[in-house]
Amino acid sequence: MTRDLLDTTPQVFNKKDRNLLIFTGLSHAICDAWHMIYPALLFLIAVDYDDFFFLGLVANIMIVSRGFSGVISGILADKYSSKLIYSSFAILSALGCFLVYLSINQTMLLFAVAVLGIGTGIYHPVGLSSLTRFIKSKTKALGLHESAGCIGMSLIPILLTSIGLSFGWKNAFLAAGFISLIPLLFLPLIDQEYDKYQAVNSSNQSIKYQVKSVIKTFANPLVLMTYAILIITEAAATGLDTFMPIAVAEIGGLKETKVIGLSLTGLFVSLMVLAGVPGSLYGGVLGTKIGIYKSLNLILIIQIPFLIAISLTTGTWLLVLAPFIRLLGNMRSPLTNTLISENVPLEMHGKGFAIMYGIAPIIGGLIALLGGAIAKFYGLNWVFPVIAILIALSFPMINACSKLSLLKENNETNL
Repeated sequence: MTRDLLDTTPQVFNKKDRNLLIFTGLSHAICDAWHMIYPALLFLIAVDYDDFFFLGLVANIMIVSRGFSGVISGILADKYSSKLIYSSFAILSALGCFLVYLSINQTMLLFAVAVLGIGTGIYHPVGLSSLTRFIKSKTKALGLHESAGCIGMSLIPILLTSIGLSFGWKNAFLAAGFISLIPLLFLPLIDQEYDKYQAVNSSNQSIKYQVKSVIKTFANPLVLMTYAILIITEAAATGLDTFMPIAVAEIGGLKETKVIGLSLTGLFVSLMVLAGVPGSLYGGVLGTKIGIYKSLNLILIIQIPFLIAISLTTGTWLLVLAPFIRLLGNMRSPLTNTLISENVPLEMHGKGFAIMYGIAPIIGGLIALLGGAIAKFYGLNWVFPVIAILIALSFPMINACSKLSLLKENNETNL
């Protein structure tokens, strides 16, 4: 019998942490990939439905249903088994993909993407609240989690667009349905201790206490300003996720070209999203060095000129600029997630992430619908300046939030 030896190497994560990171990383990779499944295949779907307004409506329905699902998921995450909620994420996402495959008209397609949106909307609030509650090294865990999502978003478009080009876009959704079920196989990795959050005050089980907690939390100006930032920046990110892939195909000129059997559009979108991996990792590092608010201002100030430049470019120049926009967008994500973990009480993290990944996608859905109308009447290029304007609206809120945060720190120091 081999004797166990003590590992004297400093460990950031224990075994339970690592298992949770493995499961949430895999689930995040699949969930984020499904956020991109419709945009990645949009240039093929547009062949059957040659109407940008309808295609924008489809995106809107999927994103809005994802938002409502996220709100419900976050509320449940504060009280019920994470494993149960994770299971519903996998099953409903798979069902939505299968229904898209079976759709034969516009009405069925709208219903199918609504189900898919409900399924994919479940993951983020429960996954992120588990990480921030159970893992001590939150920033590093969130950076790794975000990177896993980028990897999923980068690899899946190659597979799906290649399937779509060879066998039709509906078959790509069929394949996605089976991939959606993979997280079910890894559920046993989650330790029972990490399955359900146990609040210190047991009275939080009552509805009355929950309502009071929500009112008290969101009566805080710092929390309100935090969510104003998060909702605007996430809505802008949703708009970019929806329209960037089809911009690569149409404005970038890649369209339905194949290289060694692979979709060139899918390959480029995958490489573009992969640029977000170093962005996710460096965003956390930058926030640690110069502060979250300064980092957010810097990243968004740099991103806006890139978005304006895209509206004025075609062909190769768009393909050059697109990865930088993705990198900058992913640098922002760990910073905004950290804002929630710092400014929202621990027992409210489920609801906290629910608002970010619930309300923000609903607004993002409106951006998708507006973008579809703009693309139809004025051209696809003009979608990106609208997103730039949306991002610019966040600057006063970032500065106000920074001042409120400093005031809070000074008050705590004086006490």
